[in-house]
Amino acid sequence: MSFLSGIFLWALPLVAVPVLIHLFNRRRREVVQWGAMQFLSDSLTKKRRIMRVDDLILMVLRALAILMIVAALAQPMVQSQWFGSAAGRDVVIVIDTSLSMSRELDQGTVFDRAIERANDLLAELGEGDSVRVLLAGNRPRWLTSSAAVVDSGTTEQLQHALSELEPTLATADLFSAVQMAADAVPASSATSRTIAVLTDGCRHGWQSDATAAWTGVERLIEQTAIPTVVNVLELADVDTEWTNLSVDQLQTSRKLVGVNDEFTVRAVLTNRGPQPTAAMLLKWESDGEPLGVSSIDPLESGQSVTIPFQHEIEEAGVSSIQCLIDGSDNLNADNVGSLVVEAVERVPLLILRPEDDEINGRSESSYLLAALGQVQSIDDDEQQAISVFQPTVARFDELDTLTLSDYYAVVLADVPKLSEETTEQLSDYVRSGGGLWIALGEQADAETYNTLLHQEGQGIAPLLLEEPTGDANDRDNFDLVHPPEAEHVATELLGDTQRLDVDEVKIYRRHQFRNPGSDSGISVLLRSDRGAILAAEKYSGAGRVIAQCMPVGLSWSNLPLCQVYVPMVHEWLWYLSEPAVAKRNLQPGEPLLFSQDVGQKESKALLQPPVGEPIELLPELTDRHEVFEYHRAFLPGNYLLTVNPGANSEVQVPFHVQRDAAESDLTPLDEPQHALLAQAGGLRFTEELLSVPAG
Repeated sequence: MSFLSGIFLWALPLVAVPVLIHLFNRRRREVVQWGAMQFLSDSLTKKRRIMRVDDLILMVLRALAILMIVAALAQPMVQSQWFGSAAGRDVVIVIDTSLSMSRELDQGTVFDRAIERANDLLAELGEGDSVRVLLAGNRPRWLTSSAAVVDSGTTEQLQHALSELEPTLATADLFSAVQMAADAVPASSATSRTIAVLTDGCRHGWQSDATAAWTGVERLIEQTAIPTVVNVLELADVDTEWTNLSVDQLQTSRKLVGVNDEFTVRAVLTNRGPQPTAAMLLKWESDGEPLGVSSIDPLESGQSVTIPFQHEIEEAGVSSIQCLIDGSDNLNADNVGSLVVEAVERVPLLILRPEDDEINGRSESSYLLAALGQVQSIDDDEQQAISVFQPTVARFDELDTLTLSDYYAVVLADVPKLSEETTEQLSDYVRSGGGLWIALGEQADAETYNTLLHQEGQGIAPLLLEEPTGDANDRDNFDLVHPPEAEHVATELLGDTQRLDVDEVKIYRRHQFRNPGSDSGISVLLRSDRGAILAAEKYSGAGRVIAQCMPVGLSWSNLPLCQVYVPMVHEWLWYLSEPAVAKRNLQPGEPLLFSQDVGQKESKALLQPPVGEPIELLPELTDRHEVFEYHRAFLPGNYLLTVNPGANSEVQVPFHVQRDAAESDLTPLDEPQHALLAQAGGLRFTEELLSVPAG
């Protein structure tokens, strides 16, 4: 038995008051001897016995009256099967829909067991009970919008809805799911609530070390309008060993590539099982078409390996690249990795040069053009392109006549004193997704740079600028470049001193950057052999900015004469250009965006998520474009956006939302973690999901 208002039970000692009054009245009676009444003693004795019985009955009735009043105020609830179903229960069934629930067992999957057990729970409920279902993914969501009173129709509808469910690629946020279930408004007729959690018991997703958070959940449960209990059933076979080789992610240094340009895709694989894996094959595909096969050597438990694959795309467009482990284990859902890459025929660039920098064989900008594959025409002064990069060269004073959004990236070849208007124009361009490369030279002014471009860390420039050091004419004194570590995609190739000569670059004169703080968010791309910062990167809005301490020509260094110059120019411009196109590889919750030129009539689109029915999207119109947006891509997996479906102008664009690689870890909760969750959060790990604690 339990009580809704147990505090009134403190009044139970009041039941003793009638007993005390009865005993007190008996003790204060005095016997008075009166001779005239002695002859009546025989008849009075019998009546006195009857009166004593009446007093006892009156005492008991008074005590029972007080007991009933206290009990009524405490509102007792009897949890018993003597009278059939315990009517009035509000039952919330929480089903773990995470990736690990796809784990194969001897018969079916863990998720199959969860659905079977959920159906059993529905069958155990009786008339007067209410039920709802909550799906625990990375963002818990209700399968049923509100609590439904149990009857044959409700049970049949829920069983049908449960039969259509599938596990996802997401991580289950079980903490948020329990909190959401406890915070839901109970059915009006409910006198108690049971939250029944069906899960595989894997530790990832439980946040078992978040003691303070779980304590808050227990406090929330204690403050609910009706008594609430959280029962957890772990459905996986804890003692059974498993095998699981997972594709943690697919990587590439460039998600924007040129048509027929070879690039490298890398698959990161990890043995998540307790036993070594056998040798396997890794199949590669692009939009369903086979590309090739790589071999996977045996891996020890916990060991990871990165497998590269070279590929090139022959036509412009967006392609989905996949790798698939050619084998089977206990968790096949993580045997696939996906990546979306966009190939373009041209990358429009803008090079802004000082007014006195003429385009000839010795100008600063001419070295940059040569690195981009531009050659001078014999008949005229126009540049002939022999690469995917198509630069436009203009003077700084011509900037107000140009539309910066037409270019993927902008290069400032030696920055003169910029005006506030020019700075604002460049800042808007970067924050809307453009890439900016600032090459500082003789004309750069530290005070103007710091005031307009850096703005005490609020501007687009990565670091504060100090006065330059060194003598460009003294070729005996110089700084060398320290080969960068392969930690940043923009410098990944540059540190290979076996093929490139980055360690032979000599810098005779350079601007000085002030070192950033550890929490500044600034990435240092290049340092000198003495530790000085040579180039740094900063995100600003949706765009990227790289600032380097020297010009792109020969005036302050021998960089253009070194082998590393061309790959550095290409890698940095690819990196800066990437945000100019729509982002196709997303983290859960990032907005899914697609933009196209405005047509003669308004378009429409259908978005197919990894699970569920297609979603219709309508565009938002700007001056030149129509933009499709979707802000609820929380579920990991592949999305396909079809613009103008069924029409001759139909366009299909793939997107991929990355999953959490840690979800492939099938390690179960251990006993200390069970105890912590039970103590901090009040969770009960039990087979009897509808049971309640005694007392």
